[in-house]
This record gives sequence, structure tokens and C-alpha cells, in this order.
Amino acid sequence: MGLAKNEFKIPDLIVRYIKRAGYRIDTAMAPHINEWWNWYTCSDAWYELEYRKPDDSTGTRRRLSLHPHRRACREWASMLLNEDTGISVNKSKANEWLQTYLEEHGFWPTGQQLIEKAWALGTGAWALRFDIGASETDSKVLVRCYDARMVVPLSWTPDGVTECAFVTEVSIEGKRAHQLCMHVIEEGRYVIKTAMFQGNRELVPEEHGALSSFDTKCATPTFALVRPAIENTAVDLSPYGMSVFADALDAAKSVDLAYDALFQEIELTEAIVFLDESMIDLRDDHGKAVPVAMGDGDRKFRKLEGQDGKNLYEVYSPAIRTEPIRSALDVALAEFGDLAGFGQNYFTLDKSGGLKTATEVSADNSALMRNIRKHENSIRRSLQTITGSLLTCARIHCGAKIEKNFGPIEVSFDDSIIVDTQAEKNMMLAEIAAGVVPAWKYMATFFDMSDEEAMRLIGTNSVDMGA
Repeated sequence: MGLAKNEFKIPDLIVRYIKRAGYRIDTAMAPHINEWWNWYTCSDAWYELEYRKPDDSTGTRRRLSLHPHRRACREWASMLLNEDTGISVNKSKANEWLQTYLEEHGFWPTGQQLIEKAWALGTGAWALRFDIGASETDSKVLVRCYDARMVVPLSWTPDGVTECAFVTEVSIEGKRAHQLCMHVIEEGRYVIKTAMFQGNRELVPEEHGALSSFDTKCATPTFALVRPAIENTAVDLSPYGMSVFADALDAAKSVDLAYDALFQEIELTEAIVFLDESMIDLRDDHGKAVPVAMGDGDRKFRKLEGQDGKNLYEVYSPAIRTEPIRSALDVALAEFGDLAGFGQNYFTLDKSGGLKTATEVSADNSALMRNIRKHENSIRRSLQTITGSLLTCARIHCGAKIEKNFGPIEVSFDDSIIVDTQAEKNMMLAEIAAGVVPAWKYMATFFDMSDEEAMRLIGTNSVDMGA
């Protein structure tokens, strides 16, 4: 199937540019990513059904869909990354700057969108972008999000990608252009090399507010790929990941087949009216219309010849068979949920009202619990990588008041669906009252404060609290 309108694609000009720079581009995953995008956007040719009209011409109709692929990715994104996710470091100045940045730049909403697309296409990425001004106070470091179609790994090992390029669209003088940013290692530090293209013409980045080469002075990666915790069985040893619904494509088809059949059943079992000849619009010998009963005619048919009777009309209303189709839809939803990692009880037509408690989820959906932990571990590493580089570059290039050694980066997830957070809070408060746990630990654990900030807020120090 061809590209949808305005669908993003890396131009061949950029592909050739990267190859001239000495890098080999792995395109083995491109067909799979394209296929997953078509299912995610419900634009696959499978949804277009061809049928034959009475005049022997052909037409098409679109199959009805519950959009199961996108629904799965949206659910994963909302569970894995939301406003209750937290990132913190131990040093107070660094942590204060970090929390302000995350809030002001809407890191969590955009991050959730990234997770949704990454879980759909198998890969996503955070990468740093720099706006360098005349002074440090005028300079900014930003975190940008990219999906698999925009990510081009340049160098990688089994441990991960070490160099990577990112391609985006930009507007230059009101005209569409493409921008290439290559994060490569030179002399042990990451350098961002930028190129711009408009049509078949290469532009000079400096003439359009960008630097063709920028030394970040950062020894750690200035990007972080994020992938579902699923083994890539599409292409062995690929730097790209696997879509969360890759193994559930047939089950998703079953969902939409049943959903489409349900509404087809409703439409096809509507009452049909057979009208007597005298009820049909006729014209006399002079071409004058004879008044007849009104109606749109869509579900009205002429009585068959020879079926005379006293009734001017007869109604045929076949029995509707929604229950068997509804049962099939339930089975399809259960299988799709299981293959997409949620377990068989996540997607169902008959859910009891209200939210489930963590105890209920733990009891009947252990598959979901295990998969949440796997995905969280995958995301945690990416968040730690990009956060560490963000803090380092903000200190070096933007004059941010951040300690050089800001300590380990802690990532906390909202585990309320599998862990009773309130019970954990109550337990820690009881342990604090018993003198087993220092009071500042509560603030550091549940409010994303650094140890120093929590101690200062409680009005004590590490020695007094036995840290």
C-alpha cells in the first residue's frame, strides 16, 4: 500500500548523504515498520473491501474497526508513562533544575506520545537539540522525540546504539525542508552534525539558524532509544525493536472482523417491505404521476409477480443474530489482549463498573504485571541516559546551576495498577513512627525529592536520621 497523504518518509537524498559520510544504513526493518504503521493508523489495504454492484461495476466499502492496534499502544503509554512518573537525582540544585525543566517543557505528555508510537513501531527515541545563543543565558538545550521512521542507527553493538541520526521536517521561508542531525563520537565526545535539504538542494545550516557541527562536550550519548521489552523476531540482530502488537495481527483482524460483522448483521436484518403494484409510483398514459405512499425506497421492493393478495404490503423482518457474533468478539478481544501483553482479562465487553484495585489485578492478571515490569526496565535505562546528558549539557552550555557530580538518576513509575501505593505509604509511615525508617525517606520516595531536599524539608540531616 502506498504512503498516506503527508506521511513522513526519509528522502533518498538524505540516505545517500549518510552513506557518503561512511555509515551503513540498515533498511531490513523498513517493510515491517511500514506495515506496523499501516495497522496502527488503520490504513492497511485489508480494511478496504471490494464488492460488485447490480450493474456489474465494482465499488469499495471500508471495514468498520475498533482500532485495536492503536488502542493497545495507547493503553501501554498511559500505564508506563504519565504524570505520576518521576525522575530525580540526589543533589538538590540539579534536582530542582530538573523538576522545573520537566514541568515547563511538558516532558511527560510528549513522552507519553513517544511511548505510544514506539510501542506501535517498535522503536522511538529522545535526543538533545541545542539552540546556542550569544551567551550561556541565551542558550537552550531541549529534548526532542522521534519515532522509528525518523531514527537511523549508525553504529551499534548488542549492548545498544552508540551513534544515531534523526531526520525531521522543518519549514524554511514557508517551504518544506528536511533536517538531518547525526549524533556521532569524535575524540570521546558526542558531536552533532546537521545538514538541511530542500527538494534536491542541500542548504547551508548556518544560513538558517543551525550549526553544521556542534561539540556537546558530553561523553555520554546525547540520545536514547526506547523499545518495548520484546525480542525482535522480524530481523535478527537489528538495532530496532519489535511492535507490541506484531504477534497479535491475526487476533486484531479477528476483532475487527467480528465488530464489522456485528454492524453488518444489524444493517442486513432491517425490516424489508414488499409493496403491491398499486403502491408503486406509476404514470398514466399521459405521463401524469399517480399519487402513491411516500418513502425513501431503500428497503422497499415490488411484490413478486403472481403474489396477489388482499394486503397492499407485507413486511419481512428476519431474526437478528447478534449474540453469536458478540461471543466471537469477546473471544477475539481476549486473544488480542493476551498476545499484546495485557492478559486475557484486560479487553472485555463486560467489565464491572469502577476501577479495579491493585489486589484484584494481581490476582487475575499476572501477565500484565510481569509485562509492565519488563517494559518499565526498558524505559528506565533510556530515561536515565537522556536525563544524564541533559543535566551535563545544561551545566556546560547553558550555565545551569547544577552540581558536576549530581549522583545516580532515580526513575519511579506509577505502579498503582500492580502495587497498592497507598498501602506502601501507610506502611512507611508506620515504620517511621516505629523509628525503623528516617522521616526524610518518605518525601524522597513518594515526592521525587533528592535526599538533600527531603532532609532539609524535614529539618534534619543525614547523621540525625541515621542515613
